[in-house]
Amino acid sequence: MQNQLDNDRKLTEAEERRLARDKRTRLNRRGRKDPSAVPARLTRTSAFAPRRYGTVNANMERIFHVPGHSVVLVKGGELGSVHRDMIYALFRLKSKLANSRVRNPLAPENGTTDGIPTHIDVVESVLSWRDLLLTMHKTQHANNILTMVNVMEELRSITMTIYDGDPDEVMRRLGAGRVPHGRGQITGVIDGVEWDGIQLDSKVKVRWGRTVMTAFRTRALVSLNAEVQFALKSEYAKSFWPFIDSNPTHVYIDETMLASLISYDLFGDGDTNAKRSQFRKDCRQAFDDMVKAGGLRHYTIEELGNGRMKMRRYHYKHALLTAAEKPQMQLDLLAGITDGKAEAAVA
Repeated sequence: MQNQLDNDRKLTEAEERRLARDKRTRLNRRGRKDPSAVPARLTRTSAFAPRRYGTVNANMERIFHVPGHSVVLVKGGELGSVHRDMIYALFRLKSKLANSRVRNPLAPENGTTDGIPTHIDVVESVLSWRDLLLTMHKTQHANNILTMVNVMEELRSITMTIYDGDPDEVMRRLGAGRVPHGRGQITGVIDGVEWDGIQLDSKVKVRWGRTVMTAFRTRALVSLNAEVQFALKSEYAKSFWPFIDSNPTHVYIDETMLASLISYDLFGDGDTNAKRSQFRKDCRQAFDDMVKAGGLRHYTIEELGNGRMKMRRYHYKHALLTAAEKPQMQLDLLAGITDGKAEAAVA
């Protein structure tokens, strides 16, 4: 009787949206092998420069804007592709992630709380140096451990201010010298790193920042084909692939968006024919690299507009089919086999 009542109950609007979202998610799955479950904000941002190594500078401050997706203010330096690869490798090691409750270091030692919680929830990755190097396709050598330590130190030193709400409206208010409406947070990608030695099998503990914790709690995660990410050689490709792979329904991307992903002011005041020509050459090489790495099957370039403002649009076909595309492919294959048999019978 209770089950019948549950079946007859009308779903709320929020429940219907959640069911529709879950259905879309299932249909858009691509069957990635051992993917990285990455917070969406870290795949649709231009906060990572198209260079292997970034710049650590305490006085550096820069706003990174991807229209329609994110606005991030980065202080303390600039992150490069090696930092992005480190983050994706840690997220790929899902079995090494753990939630725990630890004592709040800001809580008074005398036992009184004074409004400060005595314990806090944390998300940590607990692994070995060997785990990390293998996942990133790096040689298992002591010198690479030093590189990993330096990259983690740089990740820890840089802070981000992340603004919620419409990114374009956020940029308008920031440009006017005003604080954007809505929610925001100042956080680091990681809050701390501990290790018990520098041997390959020594334990390493990485504690994630507030943004990552929020993403895990709200399940604001996207699957990323990390195998392709680590196989890419082009720094531009490493900036483009996370955005392309995390948008499963997209079949093309305009070069204006590609420019936003690497913080290049296309058609801006400082843009020149020479710079634009080099940018487009690098974009073509990036797409060639994504095909070679197994991320895309193929791509074509469409030219839109006229004169100096002529724009390129990159149409592409993802190498992996979505769950929604697979039944159609099976029907096409079956039709091809049937047609072949019919032709043979006629002959």
